[in-house]
Amino acid sequence: MKNIVGSPARGESFFPRNREIGSIISRLDDGNNLNIAAPRRIGKTSILFHLLDDSVGDYIYVYIDTEAVDNEADFFKKILKEITKVEEISKSGKLKSLFSAGHKFLGKIKSIKIAGQGIDFVETAHKEIDYREDLNNLLSGIELEGDRQLVLLIDEFPQTIQNIVDAGKGDITAARQFLQSTRALRLDPVINSKIRFIFTGSIGLNHTVAEINCSAFVNDLNSVEVSDLAREDALTLLDKLLLYKKLHVKPALAEYLLGKLEWLIPFHIQLAVQEISLQPINSGEITKADIDKAFESIIQARNNNHFDHYYSRMKRRFKGEEFRFANEILEKLSVDGSFSKAQIIDLAAKYDLEERWRIIVEILEYDGYISLINGTNTFRFNSPIVRMWWQRYICK
Repeated sequence: MKNIVGSPARGESFFPRNREIGSIISRLDDGNNLNIAAPRRIGKTSILFHLLDDSVGDYIYVYIDTEAVDNEADFFKKILKEITKVEEISKSGKLKSLFSAGHKFLGKIKSIKIAGQGIDFVETAHKEIDYREDLNNLLSGIELEGDRQLVLLIDEFPQTIQNIVDAGKGDITAARQFLQSTRALRLDPVINSKIRFIFTGSIGLNHTVAEINCSAFVNDLNSVEVSDLAREDALTLLDKLLLYKKLHVKPALAEYLLGKLEWLIPFHIQLAVQEISLQPINSGEITKADIDKAFESIIQARNNNHFDHYYSRMKRRFKGEEFRFANEILEKLSVDGSFSKAQIIDLAAKYDLEERWRIIVEILEYDGYISLINGTNTFRFNSPIVRMWWQRYICK
């Protein structure tokens, strides 16, 4: 298995996430629209690409990344455009014949036309095109060969909401309208009978909508959590990655390596293997010293691109006293290793955040920075690697 570090893993480089994929397909089969909830770097986008590449469950998938979108019109326009690129849709004889026959829904669409043997998206500057209405008509009229269902994989949806909020400069009217529009699309009875939506993103959807009092507009979504790997799966992934590099590690040292990682997400295992493989390994047999050296190398400045997003994302997420409060929590955790809930409450008083501290801490938990130590009211960094990086590069 190739070691894909930082980018979504596809094809033979994707490590099967059978538990999560099974849960997704089961819920799709039951007719649910989904929100995949998990922190950044845990493998959400790789799962989406696996669904797409392998047509899992015999659905037709369309992947749409909306991270850069900051308005409703461009959101619906991008979905329309991506749908026209999918061969099973653009080359569908049934769909083409419906377009040609002036179907009651498809005949109203202005941004999609018959193009040779298929259909195509029409780029236009005309302001009169209502892309939301066009998408509604397309999804209402779409009929695919074999009556297969369409699943729209919408990545970075929470970031799109945040972009629209930011564009409003304090006025959330556009964001509220956007959420109402997307909910209406999902719940339209004609569309709901044949189209499924899966939303995900590197920031939490529930917290994003709660901040603008719009939780009611996403309460129809069924949540699927993606967690870190079970230890057995983490060992299997480690073995597969090392085998490709013609390296071997004894079982006790494999356990030692995973123990140093603690948070067993594919990205951190891949990063550890990368740093090990950059070293001269005698006879391909990895030693404890090799592992220790690799962990020191992981947080060298050349790897900052893998960790900078933790700090930059926090700066975007929190402003003013909220940012200073969150940053001080993480600085104290990086130095001391743990920080109790009682200490956090005391710190909140310093920043006059007695009414907000719980939400801020929940966001730090969801986004993968911190977690409670089992059976206690004490927090720690999820990842010792991130903790070491934070101490070296962020602490004053």
